[in-house]
Amino acid sequence: MLNDECPMGNLPRARDAGSLARRIVSQTSASIRRIASTLPIGAISGWSVYGCNLALRLASQGIPLLPVGPCDWNSLHSAHRAALAGTRTTHQQFERDLNQRLQGGGKPHFNFEGDVLFCLSNDLVGPELPFTIRGTRNIGTVFLEDPRLSPEAVAGGKTFHKIIAGSTWNGQVLRKYDLDNVAVVLQGIDPQWFHPGPRQGKWKDHFVIFSGGKLEYRKGQDLVVAAMRAFARRHPQTLLVFAWNNPWPQSMSEIDHAGLVEGTPQAHSSGQIDFAGWLARNGMENSVDVGRPLNWQMPEIIREADVALFPNRAEGGTNLVAMECMACGVPTILSANTGHLDIISDEICYALGNQGPCRATPWYPSVEGWGESSVDEIVETLERVYRDREQAARRGAAAAEAMRRISWTNQIAKLLEEIA
Repeated sequence: MLNDECPMGNLPRARDAGSLARRIVSQTSASIRRIASTLPIGAISGWSVYGCNLALRLASQGIPLLPVGPCDWNSLHSAHRAALAGTRTTHQQFERDLNQRLQGGGKPHFNFEGDVLFCLSNDLVGPELPFTIRGTRNIGTVFLEDPRLSPEAVAGGKTFHKIIAGSTWNGQVLRKYDLDNVAVVLQGIDPQWFHPGPRQGKWKDHFVIFSGGKLEYRKGQDLVVAAMRAFARRHPQTLLVFAWNNPWPQSMSEIDHAGLVEGTPQAHSSGQIDFAGWLARNGMENSVDVGRPLNWQMPEIIREADVALFPNRAEGGTNLVAMECMACGVPTILSANTGHLDIISDEICYALGNQGPCRATPWYPSVEGWGESSVDEIVETLERVYRDREQAARRGAAAAEAMRRISWTNQIAKLLEEIA
């Protein structure tokens, strides 16, 4: 089910992957003097995991990095904090300089002698920062869920020396607007954490289905709930284990838009979201909310699953959580749309090929290119995994091997090659 432009089709063999990364870095590091980045650094959001791995790989190659985005150093694993001690010092020096300039009033501007990497989202908008910065070369890194671009966004996009799209779908969207400075570089996984390993047997008496990603209409958790209700009637030992924490609760308000579930999860006075109560109201009692684990804590949770389920309606990237499940060798079900198409093949996952049109919402008024999965197909695919565990294990093992070749080391090397 790979399309002709899909980067998965051109992956190096496993034994060549490390040498490829070293060769690319050796060719590019000489032409990249230093980099400033607005990507956050941390271990919670997809953006901050990207920023952390960018920083780690640059530090290992001796390429100076100036992080100018928000950094949550305490969320990092101790080994990563140690490896990034110098980067943290550089960030602290920048913050002191910024605070001094802010005291003078106005919005400071920094001219950076090097490459500046900007994180961009819908309409090529970056994070709101209390300063502006421009480099010798300016590169955008983008994950779009909304396929529309305003004329202002297109004009701004043409000022970048390069735009790095997080998926083939995103690359196609950008090129449709005559942006010819676009390259596709997928996200990566960290094989140090995300690899097959023994299960602890925490939920050994259950058939465990894992679902991850912030709860919202785009991520399709309503489809998960509808399918789980039907599947659990056949198999009462089914358990849903989920990580759905959403720091933007307003985006949860549309989870019932497709009519598959009733109501939205409510927040307690403490700020915690009552997912369990919402699931119970929708006919699901067997569930475990794992909260919001840090990225490096996720493998122990993921490996307990018998299958991972992602009927997402749209992904601007490849869906980092899905990639990490596949890297752990967990049989994974993916909707065959948007960014998922870059990591789908029959040998390494189960694809939901029946993709219908999606209904637009106030939060997502443009859903061109999105896909609505069939609840019946999700249930039948879960049955395939349940009935044939040996085939599921083979696909999980093949997925782990494929994801190992899409490591952050290799993907950051490709990013540097595009920048250079």
